Amino acid sequence: MLRLLRIIILLLISTASAWSQTDTLPSLRMLLNRGNTVDSVVARPDSIYWRHTLEAGINLNQGSFSNNWTGGGVNSIALGLLVNGKLSYRRNRFNWGIRTQLQYGIVKNAQQALRKNTDRLFFDGKAGYRISTRWQWFGSLTLLSQFAPGFNYVTLPSGIEAANQISNFFAPAYLTESFGLTYEPSDGFDLRLGVLTLRQTFVTDTTVRQYIPENYGVPPDQTSRTEIAFQFVANYDQDFAQNLKVRYQFFADYRNLAAPDHRVDLTLTGKINKLFNANLSGVLLYDQDQDTRIQYSQALAVGLLLTL
Repeated sequence: MLRLLRIIILLLISTASAWSQTDTLPSLRMLLNRGNTVDSVVARPDSIYWRHTLEAGINLNQGSFSNNWTGGGVNSIALGLLVNGKLSYRRNRFNWGIRTQLQYGIVKNAQQALRKNTDRLFFDGKAGYRISTRWQWFGSLTLLSQFAPGFNYVTLPSGIEAANQISNFFAPAYLTESFGLTYEPSDGFDLRLGVLTLRQTFVTDTTVRQYIPENYGVPPDQTSRTEIAFQFVANYDQDFAQNLKVRYQFFADYRNLAAPDHRVDLTLTGKINKLFNANLSGVLLYDQDQDTRIQYSQALAVGLLLTL
């Protein structure tokens, strides 16, 4: 398996190099023949090279029922906050970009303690050097964690509900540094082939070890673990009737290629009017360091969204 992976990587590198020679050199010769350099042709104010987007939203849901309401129901109130940001810069062959997504939501049902229903801290920074019209070398830094403790709620034989803490801020957290090739046919889609990827898994709160025996893959006597791996990431971010964001991540430790991790993040935002929107988000995850079964989460909210 490892030998096959090495062959694939070598083929990708050689293919990208060949494309760079066939795609880029003729265009450079054309510009030089016109008596211009690449820099002089594209020279313009730096502001044109910058792109940025910022979204901030709040969602509020509430429901209440009288004591004699025959339809049944539980009084509840839910609040959700989100911030999505994107900043990028491109000039000649060099480019870099930052994406961040912050989400936090809580729900309060009658006769139950306050609980969170969504929690995400995500940061992704990438720098690239273009070698052809569609291929480029890249280096990236990605952080994924959460803001607040997470609990598994269990009803005891006595009828009392117990809250077992299974996560917290930086427990777990994943810091990933990756280097390799990117295929980018358009602004809304790119494929990253991280031939050299380092991932650090942090579990800084020892409380979670009581209820997560696997400890998210971190040895019990340590607070972090480092893996050297191959990573494949596909990003799709497109605006049409709605805004759709899809991110798929494949991560395989070179020491254990038979047990890769898979993660899919999806966000669909539809505008109701200039201020209000509906937001559907979901995560599909398979990571044997957490559970041998597939995990998923889903959230649907309607609320206020401001876009800059």
